[in-house]
Amino acid sequence: METGSRRPLGEILLEQGVLNRAQLRVGLVHHHEVHVPLGRALVREGLCSDADVLRGLSEQLGVDAVDLDRTPPDASLVAHIPARVARQYHAVPLHLEKVLLDQGEREVLHIALPAPVSLEAVDAVRAVSGLPRVEAHIASDAALARALSRLYGIELPTEPPAPAVLAPGGPLLLYGWPPVTAVLMSRLLARNGFQARTASPLEVLHTGPGDIVLAPLQAMEGLLAGEVHIAGTLIVHGNSDDEGFERARQVGARGFLANPRDEQLLLRAVRRLRPHPHAGGRGSPDPATHSH
Repeated sequence: METGSRRPLGEILLEQGVLNRAQLRVGLVHHHEVHVPLGRALVREGLCSDADVLRGLSEQLGVDAVDLDRTPPDASLVAHIPARVARQYHAVPLHLEKVLLDQGEREVLHIALPAPVSLEAVDAVRAVSGLPRVEAHIASDAALARALSRLYGIELPTEPPAPAVLAPGGPLLLYGWPPVTAVLMSRLLARNGFQARTASPLEVLHTGPGDIVLAPLQAMEGLLAGEVHIAGTLIVHGNSDDEGFERARQVGARGFLANPRDEQLLLRAVRRLRPHPHAGGRGSPDPATHSH
């Protein structure tokens, strides 16, 4: 159960038609930045359900999945798994099966565990239950937490909330710039009354309609791969030619920044999309930027 090479969960969910590659990319960004399992990241992002992830994990691990809400654990079997073992391994008893063998009848204890199934957990349950055979199934973390609370009164630590979506109208977001360029842009903008800060990939993906992201074209192509558009307004920097403008259009850019280190060009690009409250009439279009 813990040995051998496994196919990536993301690839399995793609094959099952649960996700497309753009959605998987969003989940992978969340997975790497927040350090939660990929399945949990995908559910947090609203890209699939617990049941979808469970089916994918079942195929990945070669272990049957069980929906504890539809097939609740047998409360009469709690004596087979003491509370300390249940707490340590998040294990709950499902049912007891009687199997007929040539030597007579044998009892098999079916249990639910989180994915990936731990051989140590199965061995521990076998030892404390006194039964010769224990069959493991996987269940979702949320369903296991509810079952442990109901059967044993065990309350698991709550999961930290997902990162909040950025509030509209917040600081300008700088993504994908070399550190020196990002510092220079922040100073130029601050000198003219605009707050700016460096943003992570996850924050860019979570932008709202009132947010503005400034990024190199190549960085946004790497993040979005032309398959998804962010809700925030995007200004990109790239080659000022037909190919550059077309690539900017494909990532959903509303503005094109010719030179991020040129203060006037930078301000004109930003003011076209977010006029400063004290800017007067300076928010008019300018040929230094191109709208897409």
